[in-house]
Amino acid sequence: MRDEFVDLVSRDLRRVRWAEPAELRARARRRSRRTAAATAIAVLAVASSAVAVAARPDPAPTVAGPMSGFDSPGAELPSIVLLSGSDLPVRANIQLGDIGLGEPVRVDPLLETCAKANGVPLELVTSRYSRSRNLLQASASGQDGTGGLPVLAQDVYRMGRAGSAQVFADLDRYVRACASWRQTTPAERDGLSGTVSIQHSWQVVERDFAGDRSMLLRHTEAPAPSPQVVQPTAGEDLRAVVQVGDLVTVLAPQGGVRNRSVPLVDGDELRALGRTAATRMCAITSPPC
Repeated sequence: MRDEFVDLVSRDLRRVRWAEPAELRARARRRSRRTAAATAIAVLAVASSAVAVAARPDPAPTVAGPMSGFDSPGAELPSIVLLSGSDLPVRANIQLGDIGLGEPVRVDPLLETCAKANGVPLELVTSRYSRSRNLLQASASGQDGTGGLPVLAQDVYRMGRAGSAQVFADLDRYVRACASWRQTTPAERDGLSGTVSIQHSWQVVERDFAGDRSMLLRHTEAPAPSPQVVQPTAGEDLRAVVQVGDLVTVLAPQGGVRNRSVPLVDGDELRALGRTAATRMCAITSPPC
């Protein structure tokens, strides 16, 4: 569901995240409207590549109870805290969103899967309130609804400062364990059964570029050296995590490209969006900036 189709089928294949069932269930619970858009695009991607992948069952990570000593009185998150299409460097004229109560803080479910596979205990921090938004670009024909190309996903979580610190500490632990991870998944293409093997790597490429604390995560993937039914190509994606007071936001560009090779949202633009998001959060954090 990440890239353009036809000319970019190979990029679609390497963008497939081989999502675990637990991840899919979590997304379905709190992003039902956003999932409608992503599902339609994913169906097109599968049709164009004729690839079917069987995800391996994996127990869901442990979710920690609400952190004691919340710094804020428990105010909900107004929609103004989220970025809008006008903030983005490219056109994004479809907006989908959801709200949550007592949801776990999720930065990168695939990174969580890698960390667990490498023996790192997972205990997700629970937020008090959360709000999500998915910004999409409508097709040139003016089609709306679920026909848009995903551009950026954003989650904002309200929690105590102890919970915010734990989110960043956990990310550092996960990244240390996942500097290099090979994922092999059963796959089928054109009636042939086999495997897809991808070499993953995560790095923290920058810190403290926005808000009270921030982190820019880079995930790279490349085909592992082995015969396989599907041969994915190399690629990378970025995520920004920004904290302001008792709020944490996760910004995830959705992998689309412009001019056939330039990402819809590149690293410099993602940093700038992180600073914009920090300014928005300042107005409603407790205490205010």
